[in-house]
Amino acid sequence: MILRTIALLFFGLAVALGFALGWGYELGTAMYKVNPAALNSLQVGVQRYLAPVIWDGLFVPFLTMPVWLLPTLFGLGFMIASSMRPGRG
Repeated sequence: MILRTIALLFFGLAVALGFALGWGYELGTAMYKVNPAALNSLQVGVQRYLAPVIWDGLFVPFLTMPVWLLPTLFGLGFMIASSMRPGRG
């Protein structure tokens, strides 16, 4: 029951973000508006200490997805976890 409640909260957050910011608003843009220095530091760190290919191949597509998609994915994860726990989810 608790996992389903958390999933519903994430789904509600996704809908609220979609209506508040717009359905096409990108996650990277939202993160940049909140803390641009942290996003720039993350980029420099990944490119310097891991590989530039990882930034381009993994992080850039992640940052270009719509902002509402991340809480939706978390909500789906919690719903799947609750379905794996019959009677206690």
